[in-house]
Amino acid sequence: MPEPVIARITRAGKRFEIFVYPDKAYQFKEGKQVDIKSILAVESVFTDARKSEVAPSSELKKAFGTTDLYSIAETILREGEVQLTAEYRKKLQEEKIRWIINYIHKNFVDPQTNLPHPVARIEKAMKEAKVRIDPMKDPEQQIKDVVEQLRKILPLKTGLVKMVVTVPSSAWAKARSLLLGQGNIISEKWSDDGEKVTLVAEVPVGSQMLLFERIGEMGGQAKVE
Repeated sequence: MPEPVIARITRAGKRFEIFVYPDKAYQFKEGKQVDIKSILAVESVFTDARKSEVAPSSELKKAFGTTDLYSIAETILREGEVQLTAEYRKKLQEEKIRWIINYIHKNFVDPQTNLPHPVARIEKAMKEAKVRIDPMKDPEQQIKDVVEQLRKILPLKTGLVKMVVTVPSSAWAKARSLLLGQGNIISEKWSDDGEKVTLVAEVPVGSQMLLFERIGEMGGQAKVE
């Protein structure tokens, strides 16, 4: 298991830190179902984790409205930042680069031959175009930007479909980032009670199954118009 790292947040003018396992912490931040207890390397909240200075209960209550360790840890992970090591950050980046290359290989073709570009050619084009992949951002949210950069070097073609996506309001920001990372949002409409939002977007044909899966994980629904 990787060495624990620090996740931190500043609230009520104070800094609060926890020790977490980076792989599980990152999975949690990506929205995956991870038991918060398995993320914590040390079951304490600190004002300075390196010095082992434990945060007083009164400060926790003031900043988070509770002294419950797991509730506070969830808040720190959702809203704060995880201090990743350079080694782990590189590992994340390499994983996302590989995911994006394979996605482009499967979902885009050379318009001259209507055949997929070989993986090695896509990889070489990414290096030539000096494409930068954010290790802290979901790869599916970076597809559109990567494709735009690659098209300066590599001809890419895909069909487009119109998708109608409805998600709970709590998932609006994540769904919006996901759709913008794939294509273009045409419209947004909130329900009268503010509980749900419906987004209409144009996305590559090959994105359909991925979007059905991701939107389903958010508790939403997606359909092709």
